[in-house]
Order: sequence, then structure tokens, then C-alpha cells
Amino acid sequence: MAKIDKRFQILLSEEEQVLLKNEASRRGISAAELIRMALKNEIIQKSELVRRKALLSLTELLD
Repeated sequence: MAKIDKRFQILLSEEEQVLLKNEASRRGISAAELIRMALKNEIIQKSELVRRKALLSLTELLD
């Protein structure tokens, strides 16, 4: 696991806090870990999707 050494502060609505706390509890992880996972998934999955779409477009051009 990567070294965690930077602090980042965000403001959440009460509803967002409840959702975050409940989901983290359901998964048995901290709210901070859930936020880190969500951030990684959002960035990594979207960039992977863009790469796959580009590759698909290229293969269609070559066919």
C-alpha cells in the first residue's frame, strides 16, 4: 500500500456524511479508506475506459 503522507480536507453535506459512514461501516473500512478507493476507482476506471474505447476505434479503422 502506498505511503499516506498528505492531508486533504473536504466539506460534505450531512447526507453525504451519513452515506459515507454507513457504506464504510458496511464494508468494514474507514471512511477515509472508502474515499481513497472511490477516488482511485473513478480515475483509474475512467482512464482505462478511454484507452479501451480508443483501441476499439483504432481496430475498427484497421478492419
